[in-house]
Amino acid sequence: MKICTFIIAVFAGCLSVLPAYSQETDRSPFRLELPEAETGQMSDAKVYIANAKVNVVKFWILNPAADGIEWSTIKVRINNNSANRVCAQSSSSLGKIMKCDLNKLAGFRLAPLENRFEIEASGNDGKRYFASFLAVTDPKRAVSSNGSKNGKLGFSGRKFAVVIGVSKYQYNDVGLGNLNFADKDAAELKNWLITSGGFAVEDVLYMVNADATLSAVRDSLNRFLTRATENDLVLFFFAGHGTPDPFNPTELYYLVHDSKVGDLKRTGFPMTELKAIVDRKISSTRAIFLLDTCHSGGVSGKKVVPFKTVTKGNRGLDDGTGERILERPVEIRNDVSQAAGRLFASRGRAILSSSDVSETSREGSRWGGGHGVFTWVLLQGLKGLADSNSDRVVTTGELFQFVRSRVNQETGGKQNPSLISGIGEELEIAVIK
Repeated sequence: MKICTFIIAVFAGCLSVLPAYSQETDRSPFRLELPEAETGQMSDAKVYIANAKVNVVKFWILNPAADGIEWSTIKVRINNNSANRVCAQSSSSLGKIMKCDLNKLAGFRLAPLENRFEIEASGNDGKRYFASFLAVTDPKRAVSSNGSKNGKLGFSGRKFAVVIGVSKYQYNDVGLGNLNFADKDAAELKNWLITSGGFAVEDVLYMVNADATLSAVRDSLNRFLTRATENDLVLFFFAGHGTPDPFNPTELYYLVHDSKVGDLKRTGFPMTELKAIVDRKISSTRAIFLLDTCHSGGVSGKKVVPFKTVTKGNRGLDDGTGERILERPVEIRNDVSQAAGRLFASRGRAILSSSDVSETSREGSRWGGGHGVFTWVLLQGLKGLADSNSDRVVTTGELFQFVRSRVNQETGGKQNPSLISGIGEELEIAVIK
């Protein structure tokens, strides 16, 4: 005869009856999101919210654990009431989502003071997962715990992100080399934005490698950026090659998956086009550009040596000294990031490029197991190392100062990120949980 035992546990005055598992449970795959409270995805067991006027609750089950969890094993409870019947199932690149509509049935509206959310699941390997979250309504502590008024990071709108990373190029013409970690840089930044940065999944446009073709990038940007309004924040990240046209150095391009160095006019993504899209499509007064590209990203000022064998390690083409360059018979100034800064610089814009004039952006396995040093340092800063005054909030000023100083240290002074900003240094870009 099978005997089922139960543990009765009291949490902050809320009675919860849970099955007693014979093995330790794991909470790590689970996140809770309260969209109206603008909490973003939370892993902490306790969170403070300004009020209980919440209509939707999202339970996230993140990969890789989500891959081994069947939908039928996922159980959610809100204030000790089984809530699966008010929840819709969906999937994303991050894992599985249970989106619960608190208005769907009576009895699921949140209580004024405290509310408990619980989720459990079983893996195909028999592993048990369980997490409990307590949301406490306290306007004063909600401001404190979120780091700024109403937890909105200093502004009242939504947050949109465009994240593009290209390591693999379809056409390795005229010595154009693949990169090792640009796609990984983009993936990890995207994951941070969604899991810790307060960006909703549907508000992040993410393209890497073969998905980042010229037509896809162009079409997606035109459709995506129309969603941003005056009160929103837009973040644009690009990791990959950037270069002037070797035949017309005044024209600057981002090299997407199907770009050809010898025909950038038709296959490159012009920086002027990105500027036009941003200027026409968004009215937001807050836009941050993070550009992890190489100034020589395909062009140098030496003799033509087509189809030169390249080595990996820098975000450009190889000149035999570990720096990647593309050789051309005319002298060309490789001031891509500076020129991009001049293009995008205006009130409400901040541009942080990975290196200064005529420097090369480096990547390698020693940075976080495989990253561009710029993005690796950027992620460390966003996760809290840039919080110089220990107020648990990272501002644009703190982040930019941290990135420039740390990248300089990591590369022995050979790479120095540059900043052009009209956005002010006090914009809060990250809250440390």
